[in-house]
Amino acid sequence: MILSTTDIIVLVVLLLSTVLIGLYFGRSKKKTLSEYFLGGRSLPWYIAGISMVATTFAADTPLAVTELVGQYGISGNWLWWNLLAGGMLTTVFFARLWRRSGLTTEVEFIEFRYSGRPAALLRGFKAIYLGGIMNVLIMGWVNVAMITLLEGFFGMTHQSAFLWTGVALLIVVFYVSFSGLKGVVYTDVFQFVLAMSGSIALAYYVLKAPEIGGLAGLRAALPEETFSFLPSVGEGVAGGRYQISLASFLAFFGMVWWTSWYPGAEPGGGGYSAQRMLSTKDERSSFLASALFQIGHYAVRPWPWIIVALSAIALYGGQNNLAEQTPDFINYECLTAIHDCEPLTAQQQSEYAQWVATWEPVYGERLPEALKYQQDYRFGYIFIMRDYLPKGILGMLLASFFAAYMSTMSTQLNWGASYLINDFYLRFLKPNAPRRLSLGVSRATTLFLAFLGLLITSQMNSIAGVWQFIMECGAGLGLVLILRWYWWRINAWAEITATVAPFIAYAIAHYGFAWAFPNSFFFTVGFTTLAWLLVMFGTAPESSSTLVDFYSTVRPGGAWKPVAWKVSADPELKNGPSTPVLLLYWLGGIAAVYGALFLVGALLFKW
Repeated sequence: MILSTTDIIVLVVLLLSTVLIGLYFGRSKKKTLSEYFLGGRSLPWYIAGISMVATTFAADTPLAVTELVGQYGISGNWLWWNLLAGGMLTTVFFARLWRRSGLTTEVEFIEFRYSGRPAALLRGFKAIYLGGIMNVLIMGWVNVAMITLLEGFFGMTHQSAFLWTGVALLIVVFYVSFSGLKGVVYTDVFQFVLAMSGSIALAYYVLKAPEIGGLAGLRAALPEETFSFLPSVGEGVAGGRYQISLASFLAFFGMVWWTSWYPGAEPGGGGYSAQRMLSTKDERSSFLASALFQIGHYAVRPWPWIIVALSAIALYGGQNNLAEQTPDFINYECLTAIHDCEPLTAQQQSEYAQWVATWEPVYGERLPEALKYQQDYRFGYIFIMRDYLPKGILGMLLASFFAAYMSTMSTQLNWGASYLINDFYLRFLKPNAPRRLSLGVSRATTLFLAFLGLLITSQMNSIAGVWQFIMECGAGLGLVLILRWYWWRINAWAEITATVAPFIAYAIAHYGFAWAFPNSFFFTVGFTTLAWLLVMFGTAPESSSTLVDFYSTVRPGGAWKPVAWKVSADPELKNGPSTPVLLLYWLGGIAAVYGALFLVGALLFKW
């Protein structure tokens, strides 16, 4: 048995604490939909900000970072670090505007900004697309991470791990159904402290191991290129450093952050980020919450995971391509006697003996783990958890994984249900539904979303692969999400086109021309941008009354002169800093967070 009695006690106590905290802060005898989905719009900025950071720390996140570092070294993290520019854009340009709007969901914004049947169509479509389809896809990859954890840590079969993940998800459904957003966010704060403590402890204990020998030993054990902070512009992957073509570099650093819709890093804000900003006390709290999220998400959180991922390369990796030189009948499960395997033939026994004689001197007792790791880099994090943590700490870190899973899934379920109920059920099916019925349908919807999340799980393999798929299928939409706040001419038809066109372009690029990233990405962005511009100029602007109501409530800057004169005698009237000043704030914010990210790495690895 892997877990000691101490580990089990710690695990149970921490998980019970998670549930009790959520139920305590979410208690309310007469809960309204505003309380259920927005916590009564009373959250302090630091609670909302930490909640955003915690929500993006699911069981999949350290595993995905381990996968990226295993493939590309530290510089592989620029696959997601490049999104900071879009996140900081949300903080500087949009956080105050979201809170000023007074909306319940991001999707409700559509009929606040647009009018008529196109707006209603877009709102209904996005409620189902984001709250249903995309939300289920996100839950699916979080489930994959949880299944991977159970397989690697407990040695479960895939089927058993899937079953236990389903049981954990049912517990989450019960918990989120009664707690609402306020219970979710206060649980997130507890989860963040727990998860970061566990991650730091894991990095500390693996560095202490004689096989690693501290940071100095880690540096000596791995190629210098593995520690490179920036990717190299070139073709292929070599020397443990992420190498990308000039075209890929331009795509990631010059385009992805403002062209692509991506959960948690939506250009202009959206999703659970918008939900947290809408739930804060006031505009200042919304801004501070978003700023705290950018700092915590990019500069604070990743380094313990990166240290563990580098240690996994030193312990289980190498440049010898073990996985490629291993016969198919040899696998981790049989080597560790987790499962009964078919008896070997005489020929297979001979091949097995030769394989052991070749590789055991290289990896010693870690040979089974090395084989599994080189087949699937995600397992490196799990093996280090299992083999290098002392009693009690192991239970705490395992609890942090379970709790992170519960926290993320509770947010996804609450967020997705808010769209399906507020923006589809109450908007189109039963606008005058009484409070108790609405809450009942919300809870039933939560259960249904959880069921769909389990169904999609079996179709996913690579967590990082899902990231790239979503990024490409949102390519071209981001610019519309930004401009709809700052340019009066954007209309509902433009956003409808920008939402649908990327999927058409993705199919053409990948299945018609057989293009890969970044060529497929450039094509999708160009196709989508041209499509929505043509549609926008070929259709009428939004009604004057809708634009005036939006402008007078939100008071954005940018290109609103044709509308602003109807609200004020001074068409240059703005609320807050001018757009050029905001641009300076934005650039300064990006520089500060990237500077902090680099500084931590420089202190650790003496760049």
